[in-house]
Amino acid sequence: MENVARLAGVLGEIKVDWAVLTGADSVCFATGHVVSIEIGLNPFAGGPTLAFIGRDQSVGIVCANIEGEQIRGVNYETYRGFECAVTDVAANFHRAVLAMAKRLGVSGKCGIEARSHPASLNEILGGASVSIDHDLARLRAIKTPHEIEKMRFAALCVAAGQDEARKRSSVGASELDVLNRIRARMENMAGERCAFAGEYLSGVTHTATLGTQPSSRVLQKGDPIICDLGPRVHGYWGDSCGSFIVDATPSDAYLRMFQASREALDLAISEIRPGLKVSELDRILRAFMQKQGYVYPHHSGHEFPRIVPDEDARLEADMFLMIEPSAYDPEVGGVRCEYMLRVTSTGSEIVAPFELNPVLGA
Repeated sequence: MENVARLAGVLGEIKVDWAVLTGADSVCFATGHVVSIEIGLNPFAGGPTLAFIGRDQSVGIVCANIEGEQIRGVNYETYRGFECAVTDVAANFHRAVLAMAKRLGVSGKCGIEARSHPASLNEILGGASVSIDHDLARLRAIKTPHEIEKMRFAALCVAAGQDEARKRSSVGASELDVLNRIRARMENMAGERCAFAGEYLSGVTHTATLGTQPSSRVLQKGDPIICDLGPRVHGYWGDSCGSFIVDATPSDAYLRMFQASREALDLAISEIRPGLKVSELDRILRAFMQKQGYVYPHHSGHEFPRIVPDEDARLEADMFLMIEPSAYDPEVGGVRCEYMLRVTSTGSEIVAPFELNPVLGA
């Protein structure tokens, strides 16, 4: 497993003996095992699916018995979670963690994911522990050739979802109607259920307000649409956003917003390169949008590193960035244009292009 070797190398650099991974995406990154997250923590689990990774490249996974049936090619320990009897799943989980730790000979300093590590494990593991969140995030940001193909496929599923959004967005459909069609298109392409982050929003108020959730609101002629799609495909996240007007000619005000967002995205594509400081990329995009008369209250892009004003990291080849400069006006609606971009050795590339056009059927 290529990423086990990479992570073991980082553990050596930071003088940590074992990584204790409890984030679903981190477990997938290191071991290839895709932990289901569709409903959150499995109701039959006593804790998060856990992976031990040692500096000697030892690997062990701990999970509930119902999940163990899906693990292939990795040393694992299951515990009673799915059971036709009353059982203490938390205690079962702790015993399984201890059993795997003994089997692998876990000792010394453990590196933990502070955001997902259960405090109850500290006594079980013993010894000193330190957060490896930043080191792990930086390692995961640089994709291997195998991961690049995973990301490309996730991007293709996203592009298909955006195509479906343009086909299904019509007067009389509801936001949830269209979103369900979009998810079906992406999931059929993926060949499995996909956990989903993102939104499909319509109307001036919905698109201009951050944090709004899709609803049964019915699309009307002239509605602005924001379609932001983030499916988790085979353990890897895709992302994108398209904006357009339903069954009408966009107003001049909307077209100005769209043009500003799209041109800022094109500017990012031309500016991104290895060595560029993230805060400088963020400054360039915000300055451009401000010159057009718009500001946006969120990041300019995400994954690691997040494209924000105070991020000192520099871009490196084979990072994937989700760049999304945006414009919002409570009288007009919202516009967000977003592509998945891969940092190349000399610049950047769009991973899977799809139509970005404010007019449907143009």
